Amino acid sequence: MTKPLKLTLSSLLGGIALQGCTAAHLQDSNVRAEIPVTTAALPTKVKPYPQIDEALKCIADARVLSGVTFQVGAFADSTGKINQVAVGATGNFMPQGGSATYVTYAIRRAGGQVISTYFGGTTPNTARYALNGVFNSLDFSQPVAADVRIAGIGPTASVGFAQLTLSIQLDTASTRLNRQMSMIQRPVRYSQIGTGSGREWGGTLVTGNIALQNQERLQLEALNGPIALGVTDVLLKEFPVAGRRCGHIVKPLLSAS
Repeated sequence: MTKPLKLTLSSLLGGIALQGCTAAHLQDSNVRAEIPVTTAALPTKVKPYPQIDEALKCIADARVLSGVTFQVGAFADSTGKINQVAVGATGNFMPQGGSATYVTYAIRRAGGQVISTYFGGTTPNTARYALNGVFNSLDFSQPVAADVRIAGIGPTASVGFAQLTLSIQLDTASTRLNRQMSMIQRPVRYSQIGTGSGREWGGTLVTGNIALQNQERLQLEALNGPIALGVTDVLLKEFPVAGRRCGHIVKPLLSAS
């Protein structure tokens, strides 16, 4: 009779992680306690695409937003998608409202002033424009998946993506009359490659799968640049002087989106 022995990547990594954890040391009351600080590597810093940053600086240099105030509200999520399976998932795939900070950032970089309303309502203000955004759709696809075994051992692979669509809307603040709109699409790519086993070794059944994953971060890499690109697009449309001077910088990105 063979004994089932199942190896998984999560159990292997879990054991390594437990070995790396260090418990807080008990110290004498007369000795200053040291606060333990994790040595885990920080996430890679992600900035807007260089072309977007350059375009925002170009708009600022053109001074078309000098003295212009924008009202920015919460970023709406109309995708209706809930995430209950990913590591660290707490609910919706997309951030709820807080992505408006990227809108504020882009306007400030372009030389404009911002009145933020995503923290709550404000007293009547003198904003000329209202600039808001919506996550319109989020679609998932896994066009390629393979699991090939020969004598119980073989490679596994899968490739997938999430397609995000968002819109940036520029309205007249006093009447809510829409003046400009920008629709941006952004694919978030995912790939996984590994090897699987399902055979006997020395009379013991060994099953399991070890895989390496590579996935762009949906809530940062897919939002930071595209939201700033949408803001840049509506500003270039609304202010022709900036459009003539700076439009060529992001034209390839807008054509691709």
